[in-house]
Amino acid sequence: MSNGTVQITRYPNRRFYARDQSNYVSLEDIEAMIRRGENVEIRDSQTDEDLTGLVLTRLIMERQPEKMSLFPIDMLHFILRSNQVMSDFLRDYFRQALPYMDYLQRHGAAAINLAQKPMHWIKAWMDNLVPHGAAPKEKTPSDNAAELAQRVAELEQRLQQLEAKRKH
Repeated sequence: MSNGTVQITRYPNRRFYARDQSNYVSLEDIEAMIRRGENVEIRDSQTDEDLTGLVLTRLIMERQPEKMSLFPIDMLHFILRSNQVMSDFLRDYFRQALPYMDYLQRHGAAAINLAQKPMHWIKAWMDNLVPHGAAPKEKTPSDNAAELAQRVAELEQRLQQLEAKRKH
């Protein structure tokens, strides 16, 4: 496994250039690098924008579509509906889960029993985020998020009113 990150530049012609290898690479080559344990960072040649997430998502969608089933449909709906606060929460949650998933992957079959319990916990956590059926007895995080979003919208409206009065 490589300790460094492979720096890749995407040019306007949609070609990828790996600087450390001094040659052009394909999406298949990038996928092979990742499978070998290398990390990649892909940047746009003109804007220097980080394109890594977009390219990795494209790889999953085009070359390994079966892995999209890792994301339950309810989760995809939730992500599309989420506001910035909830998006930040999900981003932090998944970032915090990465070391645990890495541990499970490194310890292979011995960690399978450990992996089953957290998966049940994650499902329970997701069920609370996206409730099914009857209304829950107590507020879920998505209810709180909706209330917060409504409150922020009310405060923004109030600020606009105050700014309008100040201009006149």
